Amino acid sequence: MKPSASECSTSAKEDKHDYALDFILSLLFASLKSFKGESLVKPLPPFASSIELLDRYLDQTSYPPFCSIKNGVENQQFIEWVTLLADQLTIQPFDDNRFIDLVGHKNVKQTPSYIVQMKSPKISQQFEDLASVNGFSIGFHGTQTENVFSILQNGLTGHLNKRALFGPGTYLSSDLDVALSFAKQGKSWPSSCICQNMTCVLVCKVINSDQVKKGKEKLSGISFKTASLPHNYYVVQNNDHIVVTHVFVYSSRKMNPSIRNTESKLLMLFRCYGFVLIYGLILVFICLGSKGVFKKWAKRFLQFVGIN
Repeated sequence: MKPSASECSTSAKEDKHDYALDFILSLLFASLKSFKGESLVKPLPPFASSIELLDRYLDQTSYPPFCSIKNGVENQQFIEWVTLLADQLTIQPFDDNRFIDLVGHKNVKQTPSYIVQMKSPKISQQFEDLASVNGFSIGFHGTQTENVFSILQNGLTGHLNKRALFGPGTYLSSDLDVALSFAKQGKSWPSSCICQNMTCVLVCKVINSDQVKKGKEKLSGISFKTASLPHNYYVVQNNDHIVVTHVFVYSSRKMNPSIRNTESKLLMLFRCYGFVLIYGLILVFICLGSKGVFKKWAKRFLQFVGIN
């Protein structure tokens, strides 16, 4: 049964918004499928009492258009919830000028497929005050795709970082290639029209303060007395001194909805007729074998090549 107009309320949205919603659903999918899913999607929305319910709602969501396959108030609430999250983002294909504005150059090993921008980054008054006095730097943070949904909702928190070679905090780099080496690919939402797998690097503003260590400064609280921070590394030791402004998305495959639908239909036709053809060939060989025709042909071929 086709969903009603109210259930497909997001289908009338503009294309850019649709892809932002696609991106959010892909991040949510990666988080829910992680063994850490319980913690990665908190706080849960009011209509879902568990991540299992969220997972079920996601499985019941299709594209195009973005809508719930099944009727139900909770399903519609899920669509409205993810749409609200997507409203906070804009996403566009890679653009040279925009990329250079953020990175400062284009001399990188790999450029992203998409650039996602936070419409209203969660910048506190304290951050703005410090930035106006001390200034800020741009840093890049590579992480597992499954973590990105939580980071966009709750920000980067240093105490969750498992790598602490140079002390506690959130690790970033001024070199995009370095950050990309720490980013781990994750599977996208199966109905995604952006990609099948994606890798994310977060673009962050970092306050120039004594709570943000840069370069080869000595850090306290680590066991290696001689260890020093590489010149292109940052360690942010205060969560209020960092904010995510953009996400670089590296997709393994991208396509528009019409291409995806056409490809799916062709694949279905190929499978259907392929199975029929194989089945027919098997029947032909069985018939030939039962009548001894195949054996005669094989004997003649061996005589022809001089084996028999």
